[in-house]
Amino acid sequence: MIGRGWTWARVRQRVPRVLEEGGIAAILFKVLGETVYRRMIVMECSLDEPVDALRSRVDVEVDLLDMAAAGDYRRLRPETPDDEIRRRRDAGHWCAGARIEGRVVSVCWVAPRGGRVDYLDRDLPLGGGEAYLYEVFTEPAVRGRGISSQVLAFASRRARTTGCRRIVALVNPENRAAFPPLERNGYRRTGVIGYMTIGPWRRDFRRTRPRRAAGDAVAPGPEYRNGVADSVGAHPYLDPFLARQKRRAHVELIERWGGLPDRGIVLKTDLFEEGMGGEDAFLAELAGSGRTVVGMDISPTLAARARARDAGRRARHVAADARRLPFADRSIALVVSPSTLDHFADPSDMGKSLRELARVIEPGGRLIITLDNRQNVGDPLLRLAARLGAIPYYLGRSYRVGELRSELEAAGFRVEATTSILHNPRLFAAAAMAVARFVGSASLTRLTERTLSAAQRLEHTRLRYFTGSFVAAKAVPK
Repeated sequence: MIGRGWTWARVRQRVPRVLEEGGIAAILFKVLGETVYRRMIVMECSLDEPVDALRSRVDVEVDLLDMAAAGDYRRLRPETPDDEIRRRRDAGHWCAGARIEGRVVSVCWVAPRGGRVDYLDRDLPLGGGEAYLYEVFTEPAVRGRGISSQVLAFASRRARTTGCRRIVALVNPENRAAFPPLERNGYRRTGVIGYMTIGPWRRDFRRTRPRRAAGDAVAPGPEYRNGVADSVGAHPYLDPFLARQKRRAHVELIERWGGLPDRGIVLKTDLFEEGMGGEDAFLAELAGSGRTVVGMDISPTLAARARARDAGRRARHVAADARRLPFADRSIALVVSPSTLDHFADPSDMGKSLRELARVIEPGGRLIITLDNRQNVGDPLLRLAARLGAIPYYLGRSYRVGELRSELEAAGFRVEATTSILHNPRLFAAAAMAVARFVGSASLTRLTERTLSAAQRLEHTRLRYFTGSFVAAKAVPK
């Protein structure tokens, strides 16, 4: 099985695309996958609660496909032989599919009580009330339009009506495009399954992800954020120069993308900067005579500290959860969300929060959002530092610009512009400023500041998504 179909021509075709999509790490694991090591991410979806219907960007009809007449399916997946389709049907597997103008464009299979995992050359046995989701496929020409999410939601609803209470899916870690649709439909990463092999020797393994590892189970909650605020203390957590640079980048982004509204409510979804008293705080700069400015944070401690620091009472400060906003429908003129929704332990909470933001933004209103940038060259080092405890707060998932666009569109937004801001890897910038201030040389400090300022010009180059610490988007509700 290992190395089957391997040719130099295939390698030359695949390597550039894999390198662009996943970087050097993806190349390494592709090589391992063809030689001695394979693994897949285990994802699970609980069906204890009803499954919400999700929207796609095109009109589709989703239903159960009739495998007794498999012609429509074969036109989409011609590589699947008829005897394999019959085998699945006889084993009780069923297939959900989406059609556009009668043509099947997206499918997924569901196997009650488990099935065969060809990539791992092994069976995946499951118990009663469990099912295995596999071969999720969408025609390339219509990908990115939310169609696969519709198919997955239909599969979950049907499985639930048949008595299924949990669905398990396996995903190749390098297939990054497969994760967002699953996560938007409630799937959680719960472990890894795979094998190692050398010649005739083979060892299968399965590792379960600890539910509370690195604070995963508590990271989004108010208690965790209160603890972060207490551990950092009431003092600025960021070098003053870097803090001013961060504030300026966000304020300039707002000005560039439509400015502040003349009237209505302006909402900032995070009060970490204001609560810590750093120079990166910019909530007060959103105030104006015709506007009401509201800052919110899931942490009551941070909200209270931000309120105490607002001596001019220029804003209102509330403790609230982005997944359950305490605002009326269509009541907010502008939402500014600075790296707020990338701190969830459960990636599906991103979609919940975005749908809430879409609900509260008024017609003609805007969302300006920034998230940790996965394409940034310093992102892996930042993740390593977080694992080692060098970052005072929980880091959730980071996002590529395409992933951010997909999340926004799936939540009911239309993306009008994207960019990337703060073009210096955060750890390097912090270390450089710390060294300059430790040395105590004014000339070295000025040189470091000029270098970090000059790096911001990278936003206007093709490298911006590789150098920016945050990916940003301007979006409006559809």
